Amino acid sequence: MTRRARIAVSGAPSAVAFARDRVTTQIQAWGVQLGEEKLNAVKLVASELITNAVVHAGGFITVGLYLDEDRLLLVVHDSSPEPPSRQITTEDDEGGRGLVLVEFLSARHGWEPTNHGKKVWAEFVVPVSAQATHRGILRKRMRAAAPRAVVRVMPEPFALVPAL
Repeated sequence: MTRRARIAVSGAPSAVAFARDRVTTQIQAWGVQLGEEKLNAVKLVASELITNAVVHAGGFITVGLYLDEDRLLLVVHDSSPEPPSRQITTEDDEGGRGLVLVEFLSARHGWEPTNHGKKVWAEFVVPVSAQATHRGILRKRMRAAAPRAVVRVMPEPFALVPAL
């Protein structure tokens, strides 16, 4: 079962902090035990992807979160068709380092064009929750307890003999 959440924000700079906080709040509401280090990585990647959308696309931005049993997918949709790029020209450049951080902190990342712009995504491996493990065990037990086709052999009918 995939859990989903969607956060819609304006392209204003103040939207970055709001969306990032909503991302972490949603992850915690789902009960995902990421640990402080991984949660901070997700927050930083969310900040980078949302900031890039605000700076380079503007307009309406949508952040999607998708949680499976073992992965968390963060997707940022914006209205710009331009692919994300690393634009580091000198050592002192402040910009352009965000995608390097995304690459380093996420298990996988990428981007895809859409009909109205693009989506940029990052994927994180999450620990399998106790609830998911419990569901897996229950599924196995239910399959084991499921009724199976049984062939029953019935004795031939016998005739009642009147008592003498």
